Amino acid sequence: MANSVVKPIPEEKPLASGNGINVSIALTEPVLYLQGFEQAEGSDRSTAMLRGSLNLRVTKATKLKAVTLKFRGKAITKWPEGIPPKKVEFEEVDTIQNHTWPFFNAQFPPAEHSTGADSLDLFKGSSTNLPGQKGLLGGSPNASSTNLSTKEAKRLSLQVNQSRSFGKGDSVTGGPSVAQKGYRTFQPGDYMYNFELPLDSHLPETIDVDLGSVKYELEATVERAGAFRANLVGVKEVTLIRAPAEGSLEQVEPIAISRSWEDQLHYDIVISGKSFPLGAQVPIAFKLTPLAKVQCHRIKVFVTENIEYFCSNKRVHRMEPVRKVQLFEKRADSPPTSTFPGSTMRIVSGGGVPYDQRVAASRGEPVDVQDPTNLLGDLSGEVNVGPTEMEFNVQLPSCHNMKEKDKSSRLHFDTTYQNIQVHHWIKIVMRLSKPDANDPTKRRHFEISIDSPFHILSCQATQANTSLPAYSSPDTFSIDARRADCGCPGAPVRRTSPHSFVPTLSTISRSRGNSDATIQSPDLARPQQAHIGGPIDAQVQRPIHLLRVPSFNPPAFEDEEPPPPLETPPPLYETIASPTSGLADYFSRLSDAYDEDSDPELGGSSRSRVEIPLTPGSRVHSRSMDERRTWLPVGH
Repeated sequence: MANSVVKPIPEEKPLASGNGINVSIALTEPVLYLQGFEQAEGSDRSTAMLRGSLNLRVTKATKLKAVTLKFRGKAITKWPEGIPPKKVEFEEVDTIQNHTWPFFNAQFPPAEHSTGADSLDLFKGSSTNLPGQKGLLGGSPNASSTNLSTKEAKRLSLQVNQSRSFGKGDSVTGGPSVAQKGYRTFQPGDYMYNFELPLDSHLPETIDVDLGSVKYELEATVERAGAFRANLVGVKEVTLIRAPAEGSLEQVEPIAISRSWEDQLHYDIVISGKSFPLGAQVPIAFKLTPLAKVQCHRIKVFVTENIEYFCSNKRVHRMEPVRKVQLFEKRADSPPTSTFPGSTMRIVSGGGVPYDQRVAASRGEPVDVQDPTNLLGDLSGEVNVGPTEMEFNVQLPSCHNMKEKDKSSRLHFDTTYQNIQVHHWIKIVMRLSKPDANDPTKRRHFEISIDSPFHILSCQATQANTSLPAYSSPDTFSIDARRADCGCPGAPVRRTSPHSFVPTLSTISRSRGNSDATIQSPDLARPQQAHIGGPIDAQVQRPIHLLRVPSFNPPAFEDEEPPPPLETPPPLYETIASPTSGLADYFSRLSDAYDEDSDPELGGSSRSRVEIPLTPGSRVHSRSMDERRTWLPVGH
C-alpha cells in the first residue's frame, strides 16, 4: 500500500505538537471536485478519491496507545427565530459522512510486532525492535559480553535460555505484551500512514453562507500513555468543489435570446456559456436592430442570488431576500463602468461611431460618438441606420473583491445540497424610449429586462483544474508550471502544488536540448466552443460569431439538391361546394362508376345527369303500363 499512493509533499506547519511528537496531514489533492449539478447526471458522474498520508514525527521515544484518523462531513443550518413548532432549537446538525482509520491501537494483535506505519524512517542513533530493524529482538544479548570469563559467559547463556520459556500473554522480549502494557514505544523517526477513501459525487459540496454551512474535516488523534500526557488532536479541512459533469455542455453551450420589442427594436443577445467560475469574465454579445426611431440610453448587467434554507425534512423553509448585484453598466453619454475591475467593452459595428474610429472602437478604445444620447447612433438620417453590434466582457467578483466589498455585494457559488440551496440568474436591463404617439416632441421611456438562469461555480473550478490539457497545446500544462490557488485574477501561487509524473511533449523536447521552450501558466481559458470547428484557438472565442456568421462552413450550391416541384394545387372550395357545379361533378363521377351496368337498349345516356333511384324519375323507363292486368270480379 505504501507504493500505491503518490507520496505528497509534507506540510511545513504541523496540526498538533507536544512533548517530542508532531502531527501533520498531507493531501495528494488539495481540492476534490464533485461532478454534476442535476440528479439525472448521476450515472455520468465519477467518484472523487480522497488520498493522502498522516505523518508523525517523533523526536524522542514516546509511549503511544493509539493513532486514529477520522473523516467527518457535517451540515449546519441556523435558525435565529427557532425551529418551529416549539422553537426551542436554534440550529440543525446533520452528519453527512463518517469514516475512521484505526492505524494503530495497542489492543490490536498487530501492535505487538509493528507500529502499522506504511513508511518508517528512523533517525540516526535510535533503536527499535521492529521486524527488519536489527533483528526481531534488537541487538544480540551476548554482543557486550566478549570480555567475560568462560564461567560467567556460561551462566549468562543459561539465563538467556531460561528467559525464552515465557508463558501465555508474555511478549517475546520476556516482559509484558503491548496489550498488557496498553502502549507501545515509538522510537524517534518519521511515521507515515497512507489513507484513501472514495467519495460519491452526490455528496454536497463545501458551503459557507450566512446561516448555514457544510464542512468536511480530517481529525487525527494520537493517544499517549500516562496520567499527565494529553492526547494530540489535529484537524485539517477538506474542500469539496462542485463542477459540471464531464459530458456537460454548460461551459460551451451559449444562451441565445432573439426578440422584438413593440415593433420598435429587434435585439439578439448571446451569452457564451451557462456556467462561469467566480473571478472569470462573462462574454455577452449584443446585436440591436432598430425598426423605428427608437433610442437605447443604457444597458445594465446584474446577477441575482437566491438562497433558501430547509430543515426537519423540508417541513420548515425560509427564503432570504433576493440579492441583486450590478456588474456592468454602459450609458450612451458616459464611458462604461464596472463594479469589479476587469470588465471590457467593444463596439463591433454601428453605434454611431465615425468611419475613421471604427478600428479603435473594435479594439475597445474610447471613441467619440455622433449621438451621445443613443447607443444605436443618430437615426434621424438614412446614412447610419443599421444594426449595432457590441461585445461585453463582464467581470465576476473574485475572492479578494468579496473580502473587500460589503456583505450585499458578496456572491456564493451554486449549491446542490437539499437543505441549503443557492442559485443565480443573470439579468440584462435595457433603457429604451420611443416618440409619444400624442406628442411627437416628447418621448416615452421603457425598461425591458432579460433574465436567464445560469450557474456560478467556485473560483477553484477552473478549466486548468478540472480538465485535461488540450492535445493541440501541450505546452500549456507543463511539469514546471505552478498552479494558482484559484482562478481569480492575481491569485497567489499554490505553495504545495503537486507535480505530475507523466512526461509531456514540452518536457521531452527540453530533455533533447530545446531548453528555450516557453512555459505558460494555466489561466482561465475556456474550452473550445461547440460551434467552432478546427483546432483550439489560444484566444477566448467570442459570442459575436453566433450573430455575425451563422454558418462557418457552408456547402457549395451544387451540393444541395433542388427542392421537389410543387404539386398541383387542390381545387377551390367554390368548385366543390357550389350547388350546381358541385352536384354536376358528383353525378358525372357517379355515371362513370355505373357506366358498365347500363342497359344496352339505352344506347348510352347523357352524362349531364344521372338518374338515381329514390329521386324523381327512374334510371330506366318504366313498363308497368304495358303489362296485362286481370281483376277478379267483385263478389266472388
